[in-house]
Amino acid sequence: MSIKWDTVKTKADLQAEKDEQASLAVRNKRDKLIAETDFYMLPDAPSAPAGLAEYRQALRDITEQAGFPHEVQWPVHPG
Repeated sequence: MSIKWDTVKTKADLQAEKDEQASLAVRNKRDKLIAETDFYMLPDAPSAPAGLAEYRQALRDITEQAGFPHEVQWPVHPG
């Protein structure tokens, strides 16, 4: 006979799961926005809009924001 234990998640466990889901959603959106501008990084692409490099860097820095992952200030696309 084996014993099956029921586990109860603590508030901290639930918050950690919520934070992980929010983090994943933000990272997925960030990755999509960066991918939309990858075209301009190709050597034979047309000139990138002014400020595109800064925009892409701001997207990469999203995870460093104080409110990440729940309060994210998204940069504005320069194009």
